[in-house]
Amino acid sequence: MPGRLEGKICLITGAAGRIGRALVDGFVEAGATVIAADLVNLEHEAVDPVLCDQGDVESIVKLEEYIKAKYGRVDCLVNNGALGGNRCNVHEKPLQEYEDVMRVNVRGPLLLTQAVLRLHLAEPTRPLSIINMASIAGRRAVSLGSVYSMSKHALLGLTKSVAREYADRNVRCNAISPGVMEVPNMQGFDEESLSKLMSTVPIGRGGKPLEVAHLAVFLASDDASFITGSDYLKVRDGSGRKG
Repeated sequence: MPGRLEGKICLITGAAGRIGRALVDGFVEAGATVIAADLVNLEHEAVDPVLCDQGDVESIVKLEEYIKAKYGRVDCLVNNGALGGNRCNVHEKPLQEYEDVMRVNVRGPLLLTQAVLRLHLAEPTRPLSIINMASIAGRRAVSLGSVYSMSKHALLGLTKSVAREYADRNVRCNAISPGVMEVPNMQGFDEESLSKLMSTVPIGRGGKPLEVAHLAVFLASDDASFITGSDYLKVRDGSGRKG
């Protein structure tokens, strides 16, 4: 993997979280120049940390201007930042929670995608890879996690739309939908739901954040130049096939 992304400028959002840090480590190891965006600065000597509220238009405009002035382009965007929301039945969901989750999980990736597309279309000779971190919650109903599930369904829709609209302009867009992960407080799932989900995983364990990062590095690389509009469901943990 070292050198796979040499010379590429990569923007990773939600960089300070567990999966975000693994993505940063994986991309740095692969030789990328990493712009690590989050609400808090990521302490990492090998990256360019930037503060960004991905659901805020002004924040995205400032980020786009900063990248344009310093780097001139983005070769890969990883839309990783997300909110999980509280767990309750649909009729009990506060409208404010819906607005907060959708602002970060749907509006945010859309704004970021628009920003990197504007940079790319100014000089579309270099390939652009966009990777959206979705979820199995974007493929199935999640008990008491309706808003989070809705947001991830929407993100998969954005993935397919971008892949189709920009395929002839040197842009690829794919999604990764992790299954059960070895991270605390996995978004969208309570302890009971996680236990049931784990029982469907033949390999008997959750995925490791760095395993997700390795897949993202592949999708960001030129080795994946023929892959677009795909959703890597459950990162191949075999969920739902046990027994």
